Amino acid sequence: MTNIEKFRPGSAIASGWVLIFFFSGFIAQTFFYGGDILATVAICAAGITATYLLFLKPYLLIFDEGIKIVNPTKEISASWNLIDEIETRYTMSLVINGVTYYAWAAPAPSGRHSRRMHKTDLHPGAEAPRRVGDSLQSDSGAAAYIAKLRKRDFAVASETNFQIVSNPYLAYLGAAFAVIGLASLLI
Repeated sequence: MTNIEKFRPGSAIASGWVLIFFFSGFIAQTFFYGGDILATVAICAAGITATYLLFLKPYLLIFDEGIKIVNPTKEISASWNLIDEIETRYTMSLVINGVTYYAWAAPAPSGRHSRRMHKTDLHPGAEAPRRVGDSLQSDSGAAAYIAKLRKRDFAVASETNFQIVSNPYLAYLGAAFAVIGLASLLI
């Protein structure tokens, strides 16, 4: 991997850390003012795990040879020559051999984003947007633009790389915390 660029929206990082501090405050409040400590710690641990998985873990690694999408439970790596299309409909997505892989780190904006769009928000040299997800002010548009530039400049190599790695163990841990928290409330 050469010339690596990591794409992760700042709003997701800020939201994730605010939620983690929020759950940590619940735990501190329970220790200082009393309450069901086991239930609070277990449910807040489930919330912190979910916050990490949904807000802090997803990112994109865009490099000269290909792209790596890191989602909450899967990591998808692909060389540029295997990617058929880069979409921005709901989120930035890659079409590889007819299968679509979505990047959680680059969501497309809502339909109201088009009201704020101006011609200067588009890709350089573009006339009109195909959709609001193509806007450079959206996470999906910015990530897709960088990826399309790297794909265009890709020099075909003899090696092709396509790999999907699944790692659901942290999600299982969060679910276990939630079950323990709910069980301690009911028992």
